[in-house]
Amino acid sequence: MKPVLTFFFDALKPGSLQYMPFLNSFAHQRRMTTELGYSVTCHPSMYSGVHPDKHLQWFVWRYAPETSPFQWTKPFRYLGFLDTLPTRYFLHKYTRQFRRKNTSWFGVPLLVNLPLKYWSSFDVVEDRSWDTPGYLKQYPTVFDILREQKTDFEVVGMVKGAGDEFAQIEGHEFREIKPWTYFFLGSVDSYSHHHGQDAPETIELMKRLDRLVEEQFEAYSRRVKDFDVFVFSDHGHIRVEKRIDIQKIFKEQGSNINRFLHLIEANYARFWFRNDRERATVEKILGTIEGGFILGDAEFEKYHLKMPDNRYGDLVYYLDTPAIFTKTIWGFGKTQKSMHGYLPEHAESDGVFLSQTPLIEASHVELVDVLPTILSSLELPVPAYVDGRSLWAEGKPARYMEDDELMEQRLG
Repeated sequence: MKPVLTFFFDALKPGSLQYMPFLNSFAHQRRMTTELGYSVTCHPSMYSGVHPDKHLQWFVWRYAPETSPFQWTKPFRYLGFLDTLPTRYFLHKYTRQFRRKNTSWFGVPLLVNLPLKYWSSFDVVEDRSWDTPGYLKQYPTVFDILREQKTDFEVVGMVKGAGDEFAQIEGHEFREIKPWTYFFLGSVDSYSHHHGQDAPETIELMKRLDRLVEEQFEAYSRRVKDFDVFVFSDHGHIRVEKRIDIQKIFKEQGSNINRFLHLIEANYARFWFRNDRERATVEKILGTIEGGFILGDAEFEKYHLKMPDNRYGDLVYYLDTPAIFTKTIWGFGKTQKSMHGYLPEHAESDGVFLSQTPLIEASHVELVDVLPTILSSLELPVPAYVDGRSLWAEGKPARYMEDDELMEQRLG
């Protein structure tokens, strides 16, 4: 078994490789097709090898009144005069104090522009970090499988609060070579949101990260003579050129969006209805917005988004590039220069997959291909239910393990 070295870059798009000479020197390069959604959609796909209709993670928040961390705030829904940003901030901060079990990347976020009366309807989807045992309830991640197979690994850079890439990665030393070493680099995404990926600030960051990865690659090469290495990202970034105030649009149409149970993301508006009349009203108003559409059965089928219930909405409206909504659950959108979460068909939605080892012939690969590629490189069996494929062109055929064999191993 040859050891595997991988580097993950959050939000690195193919066009940015021109600023990263080391990464751009990789002999084999493919474009990575993203999932329709945000990071909470992409990470489970690449770590489990299955699409969202199986791993069931599409957004940070889902409709789940029975498990909401904000159940205790229900009395405040009748005190409209207290529903202000300072009050929301206080209630959110207090809630986080007794929801410490949530160790995911987002934790319990502040629902900035959502009325308090709706807070108790929602729960966060992720309750633990991606590499934590049992991250997904239905499917094991690559981290879970390696633990079950008694195959050691090392994750560097995924510790929230331990500093940026340069604090966590620059000082890393390869004291012991594990079968799989995984470097996580997340700052390209945040820089792209605040500056744009083609901005001087982000370009300078990417150049520094390129040098950082090259240094770690060379240090690894001095310890290991024969290994597999690949680099991948989950999505790209697209410049924001238009901002839409959906609250204002509802008001102009003689309605108030706060009449309806809803969540407004950067480029998604999700609604839950009490009756058909509410649905008809919302659909009519959404029809006046230019540049978007309501996701239907065709999109749910095409992008593997069919869910077993309405946890992510009775209606999901998608706003296309280059627009975003303002006054979302995340904030006001004024500082967002660039965004992702758009249709995978947009070229700038693509991520990257880079390797020094020959890859299969294809213009694009998928996030679900990451898990089988790692497992086949480590000469470990790939679960039969996996949606992805191994990307190695030769010499590393994937051996598929039947589902019952996998479950026997998981149950001991």
